[in-house]
Amino acid sequence: MNPLEVLLEKVSPNGNVIAVVEQGEGTCYFYMKGQPEDEFGVKSCWVRNLRTAPEVLDVAAMREGTPPLLPRACCRHPEGAASFREEDLELIWSEEGDSAALFEKGDLLAVIPLWSGKNGFSGYARDCIAESTLCWPLGTADTNAQFARFERARRWWKLWDETESPWPRWQSSVCAVIESALGKYSNFYAIDGGGWPPKALVRTPSRDDVYLSTVGIALRPQPGAEFLADSRPQRRIELAVRLPGVLPDKAIKQVAAYVSGQSDLPWTQHTWLGSGHTLPADTFGELSGGKFPFVLLLSEPAGFPQMNLPLIDDDPVTVLWLIPISDRERSYAKEHGSAKLVARLVHQAGTSWHRHDRDETT
Repeated sequence: MNPLEVLLEKVSPNGNVIAVVEQGEGTCYFYMKGQPEDEFGVKSCWVRNLRTAPEVLDVAAMREGTPPLLPRACCRHPEGAASFREEDLELIWSEEGDSAALFEKGDLLAVIPLWSGKNGFSGYARDCIAESTLCWPLGTADTNAQFARFERARRWWKLWDETESPWPRWQSSVCAVIESALGKYSNFYAIDGGGWPPKALVRTPSRDDVYLSTVGIALRPQPGAEFLADSRPQRRIELAVRLPGVLPDKAIKQVAAYVSGQSDLPWTQHTWLGSGHTLPADTFGELSGGKFPFVLLLSEPAGFPQMNLPLIDDDPVTVLWLIPISDRERSYAKEHGSAKLVARLVHQAGTSWHRHDRDETT
């Protein structure tokens, strides 16, 4: 029995998932492993038997931690197939960075999507011909959308390897929209820490307000948005906040740091942000004397400037505005919906409904 050999090991573009391909003990497996502190866990997908398939799944071996062979009835090569060579394999991450596909000489071998590990599903494998707890058949490009998804992802990552990445074009387009909607911006802050993906925060003063807007979050689709019935408006977002112009510079910079921190949340937490969602916001809690420790995310709130950002790969980009709310207001929104909360805020506070220095609704 051959010892386990790691053929591939690659960190996700988000830096919080590792993809591994291991071969040995008669099998080849594809794994994705999250960080110990998050809920991603370990996802696995059988890729190939390297020796004769058993009649039934060896459950006892699984309990001992031995990678099981796929049973004969599910296996395209019941007598086993050749071992893989490291130089023939390639791993492609999804654009979201939470799924991955394994290729052999350009042919799709296996896919571990985000929903792997749920409802008895582990992943798709080319050498599988019947559903098993270890994998499902990969099918063809006509029957499985993963083929098109990862060819699109391959082209996407190739763009970043070229001299002219998508970033300069998006930066220019978004800044032009911001200036058209809000006025000339005063500051452009890089918030990527010198890493990938590039992103920034723009500060725009106006007569009565100061606006902070992200630039670059939308270049990555949000994880999990694909599960929604209408996913296109949720896939790509930018964040923005409207602050009173009388706020001291130190306070504005505190809010800017908070917004910058949230710009990574979908990809570090493997989730998506959308209109009506709420987030903890200690910064606004401090600015409001403890009254408003949360923010409500809203797209196109009444009385706010419209920022119509260009499409990315035919996806619209949604600007989510951060509105400070109290704990009681958050509970009300969860019970009755964010639209009814906003109606209450507008009724009580009028044009100041979005500010952190308003009174809490009763």
